[in-house]
Amino acid sequence: MGLRLIRYLGLETMSRSLKSLLVVVTLLAAAGLACLGAAGLIGSHVDASGVLREPFALIAGGSLLIVASAVVAAGYLLWQGVTACFARKRRLYR
Repeated sequence: MGLRLIRYLGLETMSRSLKSLLVVVTLLAAAGLACLGAAGLIGSHVDASGVLREPFALIAGGSLLIVASAVVAAGYLLWQGVTACFARKRRLYR
């Protein structure tokens, strides 16, 4: 099953750095979604003295992890685009 999935997704032809990045981005996004899901399951309530009790750290942490995964992925794509552009220009001037 695992080898079929790797072949189906085309992961066998990917470079090692791209595989590592894909794992990091996936783990960050999964951790962020888990934090937001846990915050939703825990819920919020107002106690007897009128203070709102909510898992704010899970909400903020989950949002931060999802944004971090998007930034890492966008940074990698931007870096690949810039290096490809400079490599193309270098080939033209040789």
